[in-house]
Amino acid sequence: MTKLAQQPRHDAADPKTDAKLPNVVPIRADSDNDPLANFHVEDAAGVATTTRAPAARRVVSKKIVSGIVAAVVLSVAAAATIVYARQRLNSAPAAKPAQSERARLNSRPEGASVIVDGIARGVTPLDLTLAAGPHDVLIRNDAGERRLVVNVEAGTRVSENVDMPVAATSGQLDIMSEPSGARVAVDGASAGRTPVKVRSLAPGHHVVVVSDGTTSVNRSVDVTVGATVNMFISLATPANGPTGTVTFDSPLELRLLEDGHLLGLSNGAPLVLGPGKHRLDLVNDSLEMKLTRTVTVEAGKTAHVAVPAPNGTIFVNASPWADVNVDGRSIGVTPLGDVAVAVGTHEIVWRHPQLGEKRKTVVVGAQTPVRLTMDMGR
Repeated sequence: MTKLAQQPRHDAADPKTDAKLPNVVPIRADSDNDPLANFHVEDAAGVATTTRAPAARRVVSKKIVSGIVAAVVLSVAAAATIVYARQRLNSAPAAKPAQSERARLNSRPEGASVIVDGIARGVTPLDLTLAAGPHDVLIRNDAGERRLVVNVEAGTRVSENVDMPVAATSGQLDIMSEPSGARVAVDGASAGRTPVKVRSLAPGHHVVVVSDGTTSVNRSVDVTVGATVNMFISLATPANGPTGTVTFDSPLELRLLEDGHLLGLSNGAPLVLGPGKHRLDLVNDSLEMKLTRTVTVEAGKTAHVAVPAPNGTIFVNASPWADVNVDGRSIGVTPLGDVAVAVGTHEIVWRHPQLGEKRKTVVVGAQTPVRLTMDMGR
């Protein structure tokens, strides 16, 4: 073993070998202020130098290790979260299916199409399975349709019966007489006593006989599909005496009276009257009309009486203002007062360039003015 060179007095002696330790001498401090970052050991053979790793490199190494540890922790946590979510999904109870019940839809007549919530489901009579709750049901045939809401409740069976429109295939007669109680026969078949309605008559020509036992009156009438023919038969004039007839041309239905006795309707069959002058009252109570006409009847001839509709009065206003049309004809810009229109039913239209259009149907009488106001902003 090489003997170490003589060292200064301050070196410590090895208590076991009684030899002196080599000197450890710092050279300089490096940039991280570590005074022992570089040092050398001196011995008899020469100088050996040992250098420690810089502090910056030690810090980077610590950060890398910390990052790896954090990544591992996050991965473990994510895996645990996924496992937990799967366990919750597997353990969650299955969704309860929507409860449904049976429903039966009937119509009279049968064979109508059924549409439930916008989906065609078949024709009546129809059995369906519907979810609990309200359903919009449309039942339709060639003559029309019916709409209803069917409310299906849990634990119940729903049944709906609907009367459908029936396409008109026939017409009818409404027969009155003076005096009343006269026997009526249509095409040779008894139809009752006046006043009487004879329904379900085939379209075409029919013969009506009205008799009080001593006097009989025959009438021929044409029946059309869906229409009602009003007939008034006067038995006051002997059947074998001379007679004439009177017809009325009017856009309105008027009751025809003579001396307070009802003779018929203006849109019904012609009146049969004896020769001479007749003072007739023409009445429509709902339109406040009572007109009087004097008619001269000649035997074997027909007298024609024209009865144009008289005028009523309307007052029309609007907020803020509007252009007004009556039955498609402009009558000006509001406010409008004392405007003459024919009695009867009319459609009033208000128009404003920014506020749009409003409509209303009114009945105008012959006596009382009609006053109308429209708020265009509503």
